Amino acid sequence: MRTFAALILGAAALAAASDVHELKTDTFEPFVKEHDLVLAEFFAPWCGHCKALAPEYEEAATTLKEKDIALAKIDCTEEADLCQSYGVEGYPTLKVFRGLNNIQPYSGQRKAQAIVSYMTKQSMPSVSLIDK
Repeated sequence: MRTFAALILGAAALAAASDVHELKTDTFEPFVKEHDLVLAEFFAPWCGHCKALAPEYEEAATTLKEKDIALAKIDCTEEADLCQSYGVEGYPTLKVFRGLNNIQPYSGQRKAQAIVSYMTKQSMPSVSLIDK
């Protein structure tokens, strides 16, 4: 019985140590203003595609954390008004935020490596100067 309880506590600790930021209506705007680049997942807990994305998204968040690129998620069953204000019509919806006025849809693959690659490219300057 003790081993089972220890496993449950260990699993709870791992779940709490997520690198994906869970945002609510009152924390969303300050979070996006604080970070230069954010990938936000608007999801519903019952959605099968969202459940399939969750471990990939978590892996990408852990990798991108060291590059100072934030990944966030918003539960649209709890934050319906926030999701509606950003035009969410299906789940999961992923959007790239560079502040509150520069928002682009993410339409890439839903695998960790693809998310990391896409977001890393998004963090680079638009123009690179080339020397001889």
